[in-house]
Amino acid sequence: MTKNLTSILEPIITEKSTALSQQSKYTFKVVKDASKDLIKKSFQEIFPGRKIKSVKTLKIKGHSKRTKSGIKLPVDGKKVIITVEGPKIEYFPDVG
Repeated sequence: MTKNLTSILEPIITEKSTALSQQSKYTFKVVKDASKDLIKKSFQEIFPGRKIKSVKTLKIKGHSKRTKSGIKLPVDGKKVIITVEGPKIEYFPDVG
C-alpha cells in the first residue's frame, strides 16, 4: 500500500483521452501500487460530489531507450480510466 494519500498523479491529455472525455471518461496517471478503492478515494478528494460509475486500471509497459551513454532502462507505470456521472470536469479540453 502506498503511503501517499493521493494516488492520482496527473491527467493524461492525448487525442484519445480527450475524445473519451466527451463520454465522461477521464484518464489519469496513478501510482503503480494503487488499488481501485484507493483511486476512488483520491478522486473523491480531488473532485468532491462526483459519482463514479466505474474504475478501469491498465498497466503500462515502459520502453527502453538508446542514449549516448548506453541504454536507458524502461520505467513501467499504471493508468486509470474513470467513468463519472454528472457535469464534465473543466480542465479537460473539448474536442470539436
